[in-house]
Amino acid sequence: MEKKKIKKVVIKVGSSLIANYKTGLPKLNWINSFTNDLCFLIKKKINIIIVSSGAIAIGRKRMGFLKKKLNLDEQQAAASVGQIYLINNYKKAFNKKKIEISQVLLTLDDTIKKERKTNAKKTLKKLLEKKIIPIINENDTVATDEIKFGDNDRLSARVAEIIKADLLILLSDVSGLYDKDPKKNKKARLIKEVKSINKSIIKAASFTNNLFARGGMKTKIMAAKIATNAGCDMVIVNGNSKKIIQKIFEEEKGTYFHSKKRKKKD
Repeated sequence: MEKKKIKKVVIKVGSSLIANYKTGLPKLNWINSFTNDLCFLIKKKINIIIVSSGAIAIGRKRMGFLKKKLNLDEQQAAASVGQIYLINNYKKAFNKKKIEISQVLLTLDDTIKKERKTNAKKTLKKLLEKKIIPIINENDTVATDEIKFGDNDRLSARVAEIIKADLLILLSDVSGLYDKDPKKNKKARLIKEVKSINKSIIKAASFTNNLFARGGMKTKIMAAKIATNAGCDMVIVNGNSKKIIQKIFEEEKGTYFHSKKRKKKD
């Protein structure tokens, strides 16, 4: 499939990739492998923004909430604890590559309301100018509705929209969008390309029932609508695949959503 020239990429990392649900510990090997993979983009002089889940999944253990379903205030408390460990492990991994990172906490309001959106855009633009990789997470301590629906998918799409990214990559624990749930149906077929988000595509999406992850394929389709309407292509791939970032650029992987229009140059 034809892909446009890529200058700015937003990468969303799912919590199942970065946190071990059984132990509540961060997956250090995955984080190190991920940072190594990003060097492929850096060599191509592609600007990178990361939107990372995982704070709640990591914070659960520290709060003694490892095996229970959390109410809202428990989720928010776990997020505040887990975020420190999350960003610290990213920092250690990127230090090995002598790459500077920053932490940015946003809510959907920060990417929708005009004044907040402008401030967020200016901050992210300045960080990219200085070759610093922003690592964004939803500000779960103050978010309410978002925390119920797993909106780091939509948040990453909003970030892609405001910085006029060319590609949004959603790293998940599945290989893309299937016509049926691949975890329940062995005959499920991978949908490799989406040019229009129609009823059949929406029907293919389903919510997750995982205690640790938030959202699911449905929020990814919602993210695809936001991104493609803003002129940003999007791809859903399995983040557990080795060198998956490089593979996206060199071969067809996952489910690729084509944007509806081309953006004006920033």
